[in-house]
Amino acid sequence: MKNEKSHINLAKALLLALGLCFAPLFGQDAGAMGVSDASTIRTPFFLGASLGFGSGTGVGTERGLGLRQIEPMLGVWLPGIALARVGYGFFDYNEETDDDEDVEVEHSELDIELGVHLLGQLYLIGNYSRVKELSDLGDVAWNEWGVGFGSLLHLFGKAVLFADVSYRWVLEHYDPFADKKVSGSRLQFNIGFITYVF
Repeated sequence: MKNEKSHINLAKALLLALGLCFAPLFGQDAGAMGVSDASTIRTPFFLGASLGFGSGTGVGTERGLGLRQIEPMLGVWLPGIALARVGYGFFDYNEETDDDEDVEVEHSELDIELGVHLLGQLYLIGNYSRVKELSDLGDVAWNEWGVGFGSLLHLFGKAVLFADVSYRWVLEHYDPFADKKVSGSRLQFNIGFITYVF
């Protein structure tokens, strides 16, 4: 029952992310709005944050399904051209071991992302993540590479909403819960807000 609810929440997050990605493409004045708002930006530097939903950190397990990750970020975003952003995401969650012991896991990750706009506000993105998890069972770190797409929506002046979806390859690492080396892939959905600093 718990897993079914997690899958439903993840599906809702995916639908919301996809809806936000494509919303600007269906608005009649979306292109005009993007151009007019972009003209008020003097420099491409921004500050922002995103809320992330993932298909889990335990590759091949249900662990971490639908995790809500808060990620402050900064970078450079040239509207309609390209972007580069760096973020540091973090969250804590509890995991039950085979011995029915409740273990708290501190999860953090450094994300570096590069993107290029393909069609108006729609962009293609590639990312690299260095992930760490700390727990009483042991500390572990691994790398993730990913590719995805997203879209942005200018709200007013220098404020922008964005949403992107990426497929990530999780490189081999030791999993203290499974007590073995694992590797695989997962999905990541981000919904965020940025503001240009000048």
